Formats: sequence, structure tokens, C-alpha cells
Amino acid sequence: MKLIKSMCKAALVLASLTLFASPLQAAPYEGYSYYYWGDSSSTPNAYLPDGVIDGAEQGVGKLKGPTDMFVASDGLVYVLDAGNGRIVVFDQQWKAIRQIYGFKDGAKQEQFANPQGIFVTDKGRIYIADTDNSRVIELESDGKLVRVIGAPKSEVILDDFEYFPRKIAVDKAGRIYVIGRGVFDGIMEMDSDGKFTGFMGTNKVSFNFMDYIWKQLSTKEQRNKLAQFVPLEFNNLDVDGENFIFTTTAEVGSTVPIKRLNPTGDDVLRREGYIPPMGDAYSQNPAASSILVDIKVGENGTYSALDSRKGRIFTYNEDGSLMYIFGRMGEQEGTFKTPVALESRGDQFFVLDQEMNRITIFKPTRYGKLVNEANELLISGKYTEASNKWKELLTLNANNEIAYVGIGKALLRQGESKLAMENLHLGYDRVYYSKALGKYRKEIVREYFGVGMTGLVVLIATIWGISFLKRRLKGKVKANVT
Repeated sequence: MKLIKSMCKAALVLASLTLFASPLQAAPYEGYSYYYWGDSSSTPNAYLPDGVIDGAEQGVGKLKGPTDMFVASDGLVYVLDAGNGRIVVFDQQWKAIRQIYGFKDGAKQEQFANPQGIFVTDKGRIYIADTDNSRVIELESDGKLVRVIGAPKSEVILDDFEYFPRKIAVDKAGRIYVIGRGVFDGIMEMDSDGKFTGFMGTNKVSFNFMDYIWKQLSTKEQRNKLAQFVPLEFNNLDVDGENFIFTTTAEVGSTVPIKRLNPTGDDVLRREGYIPPMGDAYSQNPAASSILVDIKVGENGTYSALDSRKGRIFTYNEDGSLMYIFGRMGEQEGTFKTPVALESRGDQFFVLDQEMNRITIFKPTRYGKLVNEANELLISGKYTEASNKWKELLTLNANNEIAYVGIGKALLRQGESKLAMENLHLGYDRVYYSKALGKYRKEIVREYFGVGMTGLVVLIATIWGISFLKRRLKGKVKANVT
């Protein structure tokens, strides 16, 4: 039976890929995803390239070694064009509306030195991690200086501490979060006045017991050559609507390359999918695993991570289940050489390539739109509409396990526990299957409790009656004998 189901699914996938033959041939890569049993399989593409922005066609000269970009709440795109020492601002039609070459500090004209990070608040304030100048710069939207925030000062910071801010984010309360180069203590947190308040979210030490034993038995010279037990370094961050901090860690040794930190620095990321959010999964070779360098928080609990090693974008839902993958390394349009930053606007994604000096625009296919729309409907409580979208998605890819899970979740919230269990089983979602099973058991108990109790009472009464009659008859027999 399982073999027949697998053959049917494979046939439907083949049909769906045939349906998408034209886009796939035009695309610089094929879609794929991971499944429960540890293998990958072809899927229709969720996103395809829709053009590139390099500055030349926009009339501001080619980008040169860009390091970061940010899409503000008003839709403007801020590109940190480090090689040209400027910030280029594009509107929603990709028309360059502003260039910021440094700033004036009093009578002195200041320049950026290898800036690595940029963030723009809802009020239009621009924050730049001016890396080699060891400072954070806050500018008004027109480029006028607001303030310069220097190196943090505190008793917990060592005297030889070197301050090279790389990435920056600001939450709704004005708190500033800075990732520094070579800082293993966590993210540097500053209040709205720029005063250092502490480190948050320190990565745990990567510890191997055998390595520890070997170090104890080694000489001092041998120990110095061995890897140190130090925490892994954060390399990027983003802030969601609840002021939680999403982070990425690029080191291969990290078992949790994506985190969601609450205000106390605890990781509260949900990992309820059968594959934890980590980029490419099931890689037997550590040298081939993903190196995540940026993260973008989307709507409805989704988030996407950029893999600089393989040039892929991985998007997850609020439970941490993989929704889709797109992109790859290469030289043609839609591929990358050195992807360094990921942003989104509406249903589009933008990827900044430092080596190719351009931004690639991606738009969703019909398949990608269905995934996004179905997830949005499910989160907003429109369960019937969500189920219809997931079912439509299954006609394009019968192996899409997240669609079965989506249908199962919708049925569960509609009170259809038994049907939910069937779909969650097909989607291999143990967490929600257990929830559906628990609800189904309660429904069975409620449904048959009355009948069961009535039957039990009748049974007890019958047994008691028979026993009573036997005692009466036995008493009469004894009386007659006497």
C-alpha cells in the first residue's frame, strides 16, 4: 500500500514538473526541498529572478563592493555601497533618489571606513556600523548627523577590547543591538541614549568531551595548537515586530545557526519541524553544509536565511518548518558569487552580491504564491480558505509535506481531529499529530461516556439483581427443606 502511495505521489510530482517545464527551463536552477526520510526531491520553483540592479542603469554609477542593504518601512531600499564610500537610496521603482557620501561633524567632513551594516528605523533614522572607524553613526534621512556612538564602556569590558561594529539593529523602543567582529560574549546592547547595558544571547561553547580529555593530557605547546573552547560568534541579526532578535551564526560547528532571542537573551525559536532551521540539511560533509550570513524576518511568523556557501535562500514558517528553497551559486542572472545581504518587500526578495556588485530581484511563481497565501490564511484563522490553497498546492507537488501539515492544522482548529490526524500523518508532523490524537481521544470519551456509564450502571444493576434473586431462591429452598 505504501509503495502504491509513493508511486502515485511520484506520478503527480512528474506531472507538476511537466506543467512547469517552461519556467524551469528558463530558470538558472531547479527547485528542491527536503523530506522526512532524509532525502531531497525536485519541486516547482517558488521564486524566479526578475531583474538586477547595479547602479549603472539607475544613473548613479556601478556599485562597488557593497556590504549591506535595508528595506525601510516606507519601501525605500538603502544600499551600503562600501567600495564607493556612500549610501544609495532607491525608491520602490528602483529610481535612485539620494546618495549619502559621509557626513559633516561640525566643520569637519567625515567619511565612512569599510562600513559593514545599515539599519533604518520607522522614523527614517539611519544607523551605520562604521566598522574600521570603530563607531556607530546615526543620521537623519537626508544624511545630517544626529550623533556618533563610540566604543562601549563598562567594567565587564576588558581594557584591550577592540571595537569593530559589523551589523546593527534597533528595536521599537530605540534600543541598539550591535554585532562586533571577534566579539564572542554575545550581542552588545545599548539603550536609546547609546549607553552600553550589557551583552545578550551568548552562544554556548562548542564542547567535545574527548577533545577536553586530550587537552588535559597534552603539553602546553600542544594545547596552544588545539582549537579553543570558545563560544561561536554571531554574524547578523534582524528584529521582529515583537522586539525579538533573530540571529545567524556562520560557523559550521554551530548546531543552532538560527536563533530567536527574547529580551533576556534566551533562544525561543520554535523548532517543531522534522528538520531544524539550519539551511541545507542532511549534509554528511561539514565542509558542504550551509554558511548562513543574513536573516530577514517576514510577515505571519516567517523568516528567511541566506546561505553564502551555496547561494540559497531558505524560508521557514513560525513553527520552524521549511517552506521553500531557491537560488544558487553561478554567474548568470539569478545566481550569485558572494551573496552578503537578504531583504524583502511585499512578496519580493532582494539579494545583494558583493562580488558581482548588484542586487538580484526575485518574484514568486504560482507555486510560491500558493505557499505564501496558504500560510497567511492559516495564521489569520481563515481555515477553509487555507485548506483550499493547500489542496491546490498539492496538485502542483503531491510530495509537499507542509501542505498536508497545513491542511491538518486547519482541520484541527476546525475541530476535525480525526481528519487532521490523517493529514498530519501524511505530513510526518509528530507534534501536531500528538495534539490531534489527544483531542480525538477526548472527543471519543465525551461521545461515549454517557452510553458507557449507562451500560455500566445497567450491568451493575443486573449483576446485583441476579445475585439478589439467587440469595432469595436459596433462602426459600432452605425454608422448604426445614
